[in-house]
Amino acid sequence: MHLVAVACSDPDLAHALRGFRDGERRFHLHPVAPAGVPALIDALRALDFAGALLLDPRLQQEAARVVERASLDARELGAVDALVVTPAGIVGDLHLGRAAGAALRARLWDPRGAHAVVLGADLAARAVARELATAGIAHLTALAAERPDAERVVARLAASTSVDARAYGDPAALPRLERADLIVRVDPDADVPQSLFGPHLTVIDLVPGVLTPWRRRAMDVGALSLSARDVQAHLLHAALASVLGAGVQVEPLLALLHES
Repeated sequence: MHLVAVACSDPDLAHALRGFRDGERRFHLHPVAPAGVPALIDALRALDFAGALLLDPRLQQEAARVVERASLDARELGAVDALVVTPAGIVGDLHLGRAAGAALRARLWDPRGAHAVVLGADLAARAVARELATAGIAHLTALAAERPDAERVVARLAASTSVDARAYGDPAALPRLERADLIVRVDPDADVPQSLFGPHLTVIDLVPGVLTPWRRRAMDVGALSLSARDVQAHLLHAALASVLGAGVQVEPLLALLHES
């Protein structure tokens, strides 16, 4: 059985993952204190761990600076959420954006030609924007507290996606929200007028909480909604697949996180 470390500052999530084994007993998740990445890497090697999942933003950014090799996504976004121990050294990858895309695909949502709005400007916002553009979103608007922050979210996306960046208070922000097929909320202070929710809309709420008030408002009017736990389960699935190879199933991880 492979040991996989989990470094997480969310006590509820760490408790849910503690000691989890897959049905085929291929791996065992072992939460560790979110200390520095160099010390974690030394421990992975010394204790024969297969890798580690980094679920703490501070550690994700630190890992991007110290890993020996990293994927293109990890280098360009400056963060790593999975460490893989290989004979050639520690390899880092970032799965956050791809996890949001996988969660949408699992609900049979097709991004091609759609209009999306991302609320927020942190790493998660940039990773999701990158994934949506790669997947074929026609137009993507980033809204943030300050326009320069929003502009960083839509920088260097696929040329096939038209982009826009606005501050929350910009009068042009409302028409973008009205046209949206998908809204992704990363900033807990961001909000959307209730009149814009409806069954035409899909929302992803990455603000922690199984059922946030914002997501409940969307569900009450028939919008398709995904929670932070949905995306986290797909992140764990993708990260474990990079550490262990094919064969990891996402369904037990979804069930585990929704029961926590």
